[in-house]
Amino acid sequence: MESIKVKAGCIGTGVMGSALMEAVIRVVGGSSVAVCDADSLKAEAFCAKTGSVHLPTNSAVASAADYVFLAVKPQFLSPVLAEIAPVLDADTVIVSMAAGVSIETLAAALGGHRKIIRIMPNTPAAVSAGMIAVSVSPAVSDGELVELERLLSRAGLCERTPEALMDAVTAVSGSGPAYGYLFIDALADAAVHMGMNRQQALRYAAQTLKGAAEMVLTTGSNPSVLKDGVCSPSGTTIAAVRTLEAKGFRSAIIEAALAAWDRSRALGNPK
Repeated sequence: MESIKVKAGCIGTGVMGSALMEAVIRVVGGSSVAVCDADSLKAEAFCAKTGSVHLPTNSAVASAADYVFLAVKPQFLSPVLAEIAPVLDADTVIVSMAAGVSIETLAAALGGHRKIIRIMPNTPAAVSAGMIAVSVSPAVSDGELVELERLLSRAGLCERTPEALMDAVTAVSGSGPAYGYLFIDALADAAVHMGMNRQQALRYAAQTLKGAAEMVLTTGSNPSVLKDGVCSPSGTTIAAVRTLEAKGFRSAIIEAALAAWDRSRALGNPK
């Protein structure tokens, strides 16, 4: 294949890799994005959908792209790093979304490559509503970081975050959508029990959670203050909140996030 150059390349076209690359394509266009996947049919389908470029190997993507996104699960990352290390230019920026895998670990596996950025996105990036934490190695310039933020601008909110907090980010926002989906599903089940049809129940539950989140982000108010504003004396909401507290709702969320945090740290320190 004739040598090509693209702005962004992605190794892996699973849920998260595809969501981010679709957002990047909305910024720079499909012809500026190249992808590769162990499942070539998946990569071909993605390219047919988006107009991006399918390259046959991970090293081809690493050679072609200014920004190389690693959308590979941590347990499968080592052979990918070994494959691409020999072909990286000094100015190539590696962007890893592997939970728990530090910049230091990535640099060592890449033969000392210095320009590395860790991100922790989440799946709402697929609808331009993601939360993306960004941590950088010292070798990454301000201009390169700003360019990454531009590439991801259609995926949602990017926030620069100390690397020491990346495991916490994984537990809160990386895994967090699943907690929200469980809440929506459970609230919709209750609505169905009370007589709503399933689609109406899901619409009411999802829009309610979306609206509550938007209130926190827009007003900047503490959620406990907003909660108090809904709870009128002897009313329906305080009766529901009392039941949630009795059933350990708040504790269950905290313990779930801590379990994800522990797992993220374990992924970065395999035995």
